[in-house]
Amino acid sequence: MVILDFIRKGSLVEFRRLLLYAVVAGLANALVMMVVNQIAGFVAQGGLPNLWHALVFAGVFLLYYQFDRLAVLRANVLIERLLKRLRIDVMDALRRSELPVIEKLGRGNLYAAIGQGTNLLSVTFPLMVEHFQLAILLAASLAYLAYLSLAAFLIFLAGALVGYIAYQRLKLEFGRVLQTIAQQEGQMLDAVGDIIDGAKELRLSDRRSEAVLRSYRTLAGATEALLVRSGELSVAMILVSGLIVYGMLAAVGFIFPQYGVFQGPVVFKLIPTLLFCVGPLIKIVSYGPTFVQAEVALKSILAIEHQLKASGSISPSEARALGIKYRDFNRINYAHMSFSFRDAQGEPVFTVGPVDLEVRRGETVFLVGGNGSGKSTIMRLVSGLYPAEEGRIEVDGRPVTGREIAGLRELFSVILGDFHLFDRLYGLENADPAEVTRLIGEMRLGRKVRFENGRFSDLQLSTGERKRLALIAAILEDRPVYVFDEWSAEQDVHFREEFYTKIIPGLRANGKTVLAVTHDDRYWHLADRVIKLDLGTVVWERAGTELTDGSV
Repeated sequence: MVILDFIRKGSLVEFRRLLLYAVVAGLANALVMMVVNQIAGFVAQGGLPNLWHALVFAGVFLLYYQFDRLAVLRANVLIERLLKRLRIDVMDALRRSELPVIEKLGRGNLYAAIGQGTNLLSVTFPLMVEHFQLAILLAASLAYLAYLSLAAFLIFLAGALVGYIAYQRLKLEFGRVLQTIAQQEGQMLDAVGDIIDGAKELRLSDRRSEAVLRSYRTLAGATEALLVRSGELSVAMILVSGLIVYGMLAAVGFIFPQYGVFQGPVVFKLIPTLLFCVGPLIKIVSYGPTFVQAEVALKSILAIEHQLKASGSISPSEARALGIKYRDFNRINYAHMSFSFRDAQGEPVFTVGPVDLEVRRGETVFLVGGNGSGKSTIMRLVSGLYPAEEGRIEVDGRPVTGREIAGLRELFSVILGDFHLFDRLYGLENADPAEVTRLIGEMRLGRKVRFENGRFSDLQLSTGERKRLALIAAILEDRPVYVFDEWSAEQDVHFREEFYTKIIPGLRANGKTVLAVTHDDRYWHLADRVIKLDLGTVVWERAGTELTDGSV
């Protein structure tokens, strides 16, 4: 099982200690059964339980209780430690992996695997320890059953074999259904994200709102059918053992005595022993669906981790080390760069490029063009967020390839249209609070936001105001190249002018290179160069001084 392989990654000493506790607890549980059976036989012969019987029972029971408690507690500690490591490993792989891989995985699948999957594993492993104890109890009970009657033991094994075959068939189908459910739940979480993130748009269009709900209702209906089927299979897995076991009890108690197979005194001992066998067997089987769910969840998490790590991840420290040699660049050349968005079958649906672009240190370049012309995608290509499918990058004539792309990314501070605003300055923990407060004032946010205890006091702001906070973080990063993807689109007319006439010139005065996607043609003359794009390719390139009247 994948779960057992996962558990073995923990401390070997801890794992062996846990096994010891579980073995002792299982054997003690079996001893409780045997003591009870012996006392019952003593009573059947006319005797009365005495103090010795009570002390033996109490001693065996306390032994079982104590080691069962230790086993469950240690199991909980062990699994939580392993799951913490797994969560951190996945998050580490997630932050290192390339952007297209993350976009392909989707938020829904990631949330479902990391959230629901790890929670299920957290509950399941202590049950596995109990499952192991019950298996020991069952083995001891079967040994005792064989001691009482070899015929009854063989009957039990034959019935268990029939049940096992039926159980395995149900288990296989159950696993396939659970895998489909996991995919459906990922899509449902994506749909929930659409409803939350698109709250404003849905409230402005009843048609759109109803269409989104219809889509979600379709997903919910398909998921419901799968969940019902999984419930049917789960119940069938549990009931198949009960049918066979109770059939064996009926055979031992009602049928075989008719033919003299078992004598009365033997039957009197066999029935309680079989009941002791039945109890752990049914409980073991009842845990089966939970174990299958945990197995599917763990496989999903490990598959995600493998996909993330296989994407060519690189540590931030290595990226910073690689980026040092580029910080004093003079020119970055992008030659015949192209990138394609692809459908589920891998066919390109939109291609950007081939693009030839030169970025010079300390200059301001505006990228212009209509919506869908590929400007934002080119910004991702230029900053190394998207790997080029064709073409090459050179810094001062030296090619940048493979893992060196991560070093190139260290040159860029980027604010894209779909930017995420953190509530604290991650990576800038040593920033001077007075400087942050000064920048907040310059961004005209002093009445709404304060910088306290290393974080911004409020993020419930307009999109334009949130972009100003993101710009503060970018300025504090103090990187050589700044990329703005229609940063001014949500700003008021006064701050928009300040962006073009004060902020960008201020960055340029400090030796920064600025690449800005913009539709504000009245400010194009402020750029050193203006590049127009259409359908992912360069249409023309002109000096900003040639566009003083905003004409193209």
